[in-house]
Amino acid sequence: MRTGIGSSLRYKFSHDQIQAFAYSLTPEEDRPLLHLRIGRLLYSNAAYYDEVDKKVFIIVEQLNRGKDLIDGEERLSLAKLNLTAGERSIQSSAFVPALTYLRIGLSLLTPNEMFSSEHYDMSLRLYSSTAEAEFVNGNIGEMEDAVAVISKNAVCFLDRFPSYLCLVKSYISQGRVDEAISTGFGVLSKLGEPFPKSSGTFTTIRDHVKTKNKLRGKTDDQLKELPIMKDDSKIAAMRMLNLMYSCCYICKPDLLPLVTFRMVRLSVKYGLSYVSAFAFAAYGMIVSAFLGNSKEGNRFGKIALSILEKFDTKELTSRTVAIVWFFITPWREHSLCDSLEHFTNASKIGMEVGDHEYALYNLTNFTTFSLFCGRPLAILQDECAGFQEYASSLNQDIAKQIITPFRQGMLNLMGRSDDPLILRGAAMNEDDFFETEVPPQNHPFMSHLVLYNRMFLAYTFGEYKVAAEIADMSRTSISKALPGMFIVVNHVFYDGLAASALARESKASNRKYKKTMKVAIKKMKTWTAQTPSNCLHKLRLLEAEHDVMRRKKTSACKAYEAAIEAAHKSGVTQDEALAHERAALFFRELGDEKKASRYLAIAHQLYLDWGADAKSSQLQTQYSTMVSQARKRRSFQDYMVCRTASVSPKVETS
Repeated sequence: MRTGIGSSLRYKFSHDQIQAFAYSLTPEEDRPLLHLRIGRLLYSNAAYYDEVDKKVFIIVEQLNRGKDLIDGEERLSLAKLNLTAGERSIQSSAFVPALTYLRIGLSLLTPNEMFSSEHYDMSLRLYSSTAEAEFVNGNIGEMEDAVAVISKNAVCFLDRFPSYLCLVKSYISQGRVDEAISTGFGVLSKLGEPFPKSSGTFTTIRDHVKTKNKLRGKTDDQLKELPIMKDDSKIAAMRMLNLMYSCCYICKPDLLPLVTFRMVRLSVKYGLSYVSAFAFAAYGMIVSAFLGNSKEGNRFGKIALSILEKFDTKELTSRTVAIVWFFITPWREHSLCDSLEHFTNASKIGMEVGDHEYALYNLTNFTTFSLFCGRPLAILQDECAGFQEYASSLNQDIAKQIITPFRQGMLNLMGRSDDPLILRGAAMNEDDFFETEVPPQNHPFMSHLVLYNRMFLAYTFGEYKVAAEIADMSRTSISKALPGMFIVVNHVFYDGLAASALARESKASNRKYKKTMKVAIKKMKTWTAQTPSNCLHKLRLLEAEHDVMRRKKTSACKAYEAAIEAAHKSGVTQDEALAHERAALFFRELGDEKKASRYLAIAHQLYLDWGADAKSSQLQTQYSTMVSQARKRRSFQDYMVCRTASVSPKVETS
């Protein structure tokens, strides 16, 4: 078919098999010349009608098949066409064909032509785009080779900058965060944006004051309508600062506010770039997580999403959504479950544009929030296994490591480990996890994820002393190691519950346990006022346990019922099960075996529904008679029917 030719004449074969048969009649040795002639004809006609860019893929497809038959200016012209095809493929997120075009383009340049004054721009663009495409396709060694060529031949720093971006992305994907930070801050210094190697409280406060002064008096609309950034060096700085954010979060959290404040000040002073959407989202996270002002944090999250819509690019969508829906909205307006769809959509967009880092971070966000929301463990565990395999294929080691302790925790709950308290099984072995999987610089971040999962398992399986000991190890450091993460709320929740359980077991007044519980309730009240959909049921259960500590039986009864009802409304199955379990133990201590057995039977069923077979088996073993008898009663059956029908059920109290 004469596709791409500007005349009105068109010819095509009546069937693909006829075309294939006609093509087979052409001797193989004559085919390159045939394709070359077709390509030349296509190019000539497209040039006449000024449609070369429009028809570039069709033209290049033909000319490349005959590339060994051309030389001189035609060879250089074909190199340019392959560059155009490669760049346009990258813009369309077609990174595999992009790499093919770019590699052919490079092969068409001789060593003397490469980076010569006449062909410098084409050489630089070919190598810069090749470095990007190699990285996205997971070819780290080839990407580093391209970066080395650019570093050796580029005549100015801004020409080298795209290659440094690829290098830093590569370091991040491999978990070499220290090298990413060192390289990134070195680049920023050369761009006129130097940073200290570390930051103390005074430096952070001073930088925050400078940022607040820049923002003072500016309305939301004024921030959204700031002029567009024009300074190339500042645009480059914004892009590198954007990459530095995740590095600092993981292993240099003291520098995280400084990176964020710098992006915001550059946006206000020099205008908006597409990175500014991420900058204001990050600022909202800092204001919310570090300063405790969720209202103001939510304000900047909304500004960020508005700026994101202003720029016609998806490059920063995955990153901005990850910050807004993981670090900001859960603390103010939305339930954790509301974020799940945003994470999956943002992950898809991240993959489309080659942002594998945040595409996978959105999947880790999806994993943790899904777990906290009470999604069935069997389904979630299978998804996690797929996510980890996907992360490995893309060389995204950090994302894989983040998922690991959560996945093993799920396996423990499901009964697929030898010891439910130890993170050892198909996903990980906690004994050598940090020696074999996690680089030393990432230990503080990852260790707190591991400690949280161990504490959660210890409390869930009734090892309250172990849970309390782990809480003691991480109580003062978790909010610094995992700033803004909702996992901090759950840590406080189980910390308070473990203290209450130990106080109940000891039957003695213990100041340490009381203090821990009071602090937990105080924090949970603050969070509940901001985000009741995520915290109310946790607060009510803490209050019930606190009432038991203070021997306020009537108040405890009401609080347990309130906790059960709130947990049911929130849809968090494991928390609803836990509220029933704790209520059962309370009534058992009071000697009311009938009520205790009813609550235990419901807890047992809810744990089964969640997929926590190991936990449900534990209850069955410890309280087999109580559970079995209660399950036969009509009141239990009616309750479960009401719950399945999404009616807020009430446990019979008489």
